[in-house]
Amino acid sequence: MSRMASNESDRSEFTLLGSYLAHDAKQLLDRLQQAGIPFRTRPTMPFPQPGPSTVLVISVQSARSSEANQILQELFGDNLPNYDSSFFRGHHNV
Repeated sequence: MSRMASNESDRSEFTLLGSYLAHDAKQLLDRLQQAGIPFRTRPTMPFPQPGPSTVLVISVQSARSSEANQILQELFGDNLPNYDSSFFRGHHNV
């Protein structure tokens, strides 16, 4: 997976894109990488809900977030598989 060099990531702000199961995250990360959009990932366990034990939290460089949202729309349409987005509405930088 593509990540920014540490000196670049310190200067750039990242915006939460959402939390995704592995299959959906792979599709999204592949497209972000193809578009050259810097991203960060972090595994997390959803709380408290049955089902998958781990999801991947994805953040993108804030300056490119509109492009990332367009990719989301192209991949998933109106059925975005963002598992934790309602918990993070007030938190834009991760």
